[in-house]
Amino acid sequence: MFKALVLFIGLLFLSNSVTAQAWKYTRQEVQLGIGASSFFGELGGSKGEAKHDFRDLRLSATRPAFTLSYKYILIPAVSVRGVFSAAYVSGDDASTKNLVRMNRNLSFRSGIWGLDAMIDIYPFSENVTRRYRIRGVSGKSSLTLSPYVSLGFGAVFFQPKALLDGTWHKLQPLGTEGQGLAGRPDKYKRYTFTLPLAVGIKYMVDERLSIGFELSVKYTGSDYIDDVSTSYYLPEKIAAANGEVAAQLADRGLDPSLGMTGVLRYNNGSNNYLQRGDPAYNDAYSIAIFTVQYRLRKGTKFIPKF
Repeated sequence: MFKALVLFIGLLFLSNSVTAQAWKYTRQEVQLGIGASSFFGELGGSKGEAKHDFRDLRLSATRPAFTLSYKYILIPAVSVRGVFSAAYVSGDDASTKNLVRMNRNLSFRSGIWGLDAMIDIYPFSENVTRRYRIRGVSGKSSLTLSPYVSLGFGAVFFQPKALLDGTWHKLQPLGTEGQGLAGRPDKYKRYTFTLPLAVGIKYMVDERLSIGFELSVKYTGSDYIDDVSTSYYLPEKIAAANGEVAAQLADRGLDPSLGMTGVLRYNNGSNNYLQRGDPAYNDAYSIAIFTVQYRLRKGTKFIPKF
């Protein structure tokens, strides 16, 4: 009886020691994610003023998103991750009940391709292996859920387009807010930095395979992902520099008589360039994805099986 007890205790310590060190042999992980993206900027959104956050979320504006990442575990509670993401975002003033934005009548879509460097923090440590079971011995099952939070730094490339007469036009070259003309800055860059934040949870299917869900928000350094930021510009100047299509896409107001869009001209020769966007807020977007993770095991067979 005493020998059996000693053997049982020894096996328990061996099992716990192996489990505690198992993360060192499964430090690398690849992840695939598929889901949807939403845009938070000047176009579309909810009733009232633009909120530039989840209060502007509209299911009709969600578009597909894809991620691919590689992770390296530093310690069970902290990992670093490189993430490539490809998403489509869109916005349409016709989808909101706000009178000013409805009359502005602007819309866009854009592909966004990004690279992020992330730090993942697991408050309860990531479960990197299921608890080994000793035959004939009952005990508590190990937790297979691992919640986490992430933050990091990244860069994205985008290409806003708008539909006019059945054709999608790239907006950045058109200078729709007079970019590059007198009194206006140069045309904006189609790339910018991002500050991504994410929360997620993973469920272990077995020692190497897990599934999960992640919700991230990416705050960007640009207010031009939707090609809208500041104020209108003289349409004849835009047309002369960039063509008639540019002038049409610059001001698509439904009812100019309301005085909400375009440039107000006064008899004394002065102009009032009405607000087209809101430069106080940069654009952001979110990605909600379902994920599949696979751990790459280090070349060893030391881990015993009971």
